[in-house]
Amino acid sequence: MCDHHGHRRAAALEDGHAHDQDHHAWTRRDFLLRTGLGTAAAVTIGATKAYALDGGSLFGRLSSLDTDRVLVLIQLSGGNDGLNTIVPVRNDLYYNARPTLALRASDTISLTEDVGMHSRLAPLESVWQSGDMAIVHGVGYDDSSLSHFAATDTWSTSRASPDRDTGGWVGGALRTSFPTYEDALPEHPPAVQIGAYNPLLFQDGESDLSMRLANTSLLEQIVAGGGLYDEDDVPATPSGAELGFVRALSNASNLYLGAVQEAGGQGENAADYPDSRLAEHLAAVARLIKGGLDSRVYLVSLGGFDTHANQLDRHEALMDTLGGAVAAFQSDLDASGDAERVLTMTFSEFGRRVQENGSSGTDHGTAAPLFAFGKGVEGGFFGDVPDLATLDGTGNISHSTDFRSVYAAALGSWLGLEDEPLRSILGGTYDPVGFVSPRRGVASESGPDRGPTLSPPSPNPLRHTATVAFSLAEPGPARIDLFDIRGRRIARLADGTFSAGSHLAVLEAGRLPSGSYVLRLEAGGQQRSVQAVIVR
Repeated sequence: MCDHHGHRRAAALEDGHAHDQDHHAWTRRDFLLRTGLGTAAAVTIGATKAYALDGGSLFGRLSSLDTDRVLVLIQLSGGNDGLNTIVPVRNDLYYNARPTLALRASDTISLTEDVGMHSRLAPLESVWQSGDMAIVHGVGYDDSSLSHFAATDTWSTSRASPDRDTGGWVGGALRTSFPTYEDALPEHPPAVQIGAYNPLLFQDGESDLSMRLANTSLLEQIVAGGGLYDEDDVPATPSGAELGFVRALSNASNLYLGAVQEAGGQGENAADYPDSRLAEHLAAVARLIKGGLDSRVYLVSLGGFDTHANQLDRHEALMDTLGGAVAAFQSDLDASGDAERVLTMTFSEFGRRVQENGSSGTDHGTAAPLFAFGKGVEGGFFGDVPDLATLDGTGNISHSTDFRSVYAAALGSWLGLEDEPLRSILGGTYDPVGFVSPRRGVASESGPDRGPTLSPPSPNPLRHTATVAFSLAEPGPARIDLFDIRGRRIARLADGTFSAGSHLAVLEAGRLPSGSYVLRLEAGGQQRSVQAVIVR
């Protein structure tokens, strides 16, 4: 077995028997969980006790927030190869390290002169160009684990070395005990897993607070009335009364099935989803959201990313599945107007090693990019492009973005969780990555005045012209400048005295070359900066 906290065993084919044992156990668990055989029932209701949902837990806090925002998580299980997902097409070190696996620039979708996206993610190109897709470079953490089990636990709990009592980052504040009460159970499940099973992610230290549907067939059964009993359709006899009582108890234990039944019956898909399990599960998520299920978080998963051998074809198929499913999901939400309130985000337990191995694959790595999608997303790149010239002792990339900063954006900027519970959940203070639009983020809408705001251009990436929204808390002078990545000022978009409130500036790309730029607003003695990406 892998060393759960040693971090370095069973990471590569060369680790021999330890690697084989780790992967046998991982593969077996993944199979059982994906097929619904890893639990006692295919429909699992995690939250049936009041103490698990008291006002101090994350879900208690989220339920009290005045927001209808939704977070959809896509777990890329097995460790996605970031370098062949977002490709450094002009980096010779990448091509030298991967003589058979490296993707040529012509095999990618050009995002900038230096970066391309795997060609099988082509369905997402329009999402990128519309400014509704963010790419966060180099996401990871210090002393990354190279074990599937330990790394997954870390990403699920936001703790590098979680103990047996640690709950998940979506599951709630972990170290405080709160009084219980009987009447706080919500009518809708706080979280829903469809075709996925990550109980640790949703634990509050005591209970799994999610409802799990092992597959979409179960959703259809629930919509058709399966799982709920008619408490009134019983004989008018003492035995009938007892039967009605038993049925009432059964329905109470499945307290969320009624809400799921109603939402599943009312929601309708309006997009043409491709034929894949991930697309099927995302279609079900869209259906429940559109049908009015008041769940804050959804989880789906796509497995198969552990590409130690024969990676090119396997990874290509995975990219094809991911791109098609997410694009259809976004289109479905756009059609109903729900894309404004849904943030979709990917994560994986680690990336892959820079150097390809002897089996036409890559071994366990560290940092990797992740995606965020939605109308509330500020499109473009965040974080630093991986530095392939300075690797760690295992030949892996050093992270530039702590994964808890991503969580801070999802929970704080998007869902509106306040600073104190965020610190408790994440185990410290982390500045949120700026992929949540300040125009749409809950924190900026309901929080205290935070001075001037600056939004990335729309669209972003842009080819010719874009608008840039900014606002001032007080009237006064303000200016907006455009800088290249070397810090040279390229253009001035605005310079004058403005009233308090919202304003627009115009960015003319003109003859500027493709690449990443920085827009900087100076107003009221403060500065705000955002990224702009120009493509040709």
